Amino acid sequence: MSGEGRKKKNKNEGRSRFSDEQIQFLEYMFETQSRPELRMKQQLANQIGLQPRQVAIWFQNRRARSKSRQTKQEYDNLKHTYETLASKSESLKEENQDLLTQLHMLRDLAKTQEGGITNKSCNDECGNITLSQAENSLANYRHEISLPFYAGTSYVGEDDRILENEEHMGSFGSERPSWWQF
Repeated sequence: MSGEGRKKKNKNEGRSRFSDEQIQFLEYMFETQSRPELRMKQQLANQIGLQPRQVAIWFQNRRARSKSRQTKQEYDNLKHTYETLASKSESLKEENQDLLTQLHMLRDLAKTQEGGITNKSCNDECGNITLSQAENSLANYRHEISLPFYAGTSYVGEDDRILENEEHMGSFGSERPSWWQF
């Protein structure tokens, strides 16, 4: 046997594995008290036939394993929550874009109706969407995006009054929000 092989064997010779009964007893005590005082550790060591230092190290390692498991579980929960929110965000972005497209077409429809173009040609061009339907869709959308992770904010925000007031249809002026893309 080489010198390095002997060192590994000698290093592990001083270590003794705990019996199943000792581990069960220590686990039970850990559930009761994860940080026993020195006196309690000495009593435990005497009861199960170990050195107080072995008991102290076992409790220290057990607390570390417990914290590691808890951290992993919290990470998994946060990762799942993030993935759910990211998916919902993408869905809402797509829905937002669809609604913006509908709104743009409806504003074009309103402008063309003022210019004398027939209603039938505009309906064909705009996909048979009425202004009332678009406003209902937008109201539903505003309700959906006021989710807790947006902290009560809304992407529609300042332009609510523009969407509800027909005389301003098509004119945003300088109040157009940065996310509004046409």
